[in-house]
Amino acid sequence: MPIQLLALTEGPSIFLDKPILLFGRDSECDVRFDSQKISRKHCCLAQVSNYLVIRDLGSTNGVRINGVRVLEGALKAGDELTIGNFKYQICWDAPGEPARTPIPGRQSLKSYPPAEEEKTEQPPEDEFLEEADSPVPLSDSDKRPVPVAREKPVFSPPADQGVKLVTEPLPNDPSALD
Repeated sequence: MPIQLLALTEGPSIFLDKPILLFGRDSECDVRFDSQKISRKHCCLAQVSNYLVIRDLGSTNGVRINGVRVLEGALKAGDELTIGNFKYQICWDAPGEPARTPIPGRQSLKSYPPAEEEKTEQPPEDEFLEEADSPVPLSDSDKRPVPVAREKPVFSPPADQGVKLVTEPLPNDPSALD
């Protein structure tokens, strides 16, 4: 079942010719973009059984599935995938159906072979993709609180030639109410 990302905006359509593809501007990426809207290592796309999974690798401009920004999500035929400023439609052909063709006048890309001097190991397919059944929207709840120290150091004026360190509990510290 040939799978492709059909270009909906500028740029070429992309044929998925490997089970895992790395997208970005870096020379190690399988699919390279020449755009400042794309991070060096922007996202990873993997084919797992009969579906695709996309994962944002901490990019600045993100990845969107059908307009929703996600960290990771499953893709199905017909979904719209936005990588930075490039939009694609997910297309794969069921057995017996004719293959879809890219929009006339547009190029198509296949992944680049790895550079000869740099051989990179690909992570196992299911390492981070096994449980991705639906898009995971970004939210403030994903952010962890900044740790706060329980005691704050207070410095007294220098005595003799040294500094004396005194500690006292922070105001509103529940652990200080013993």
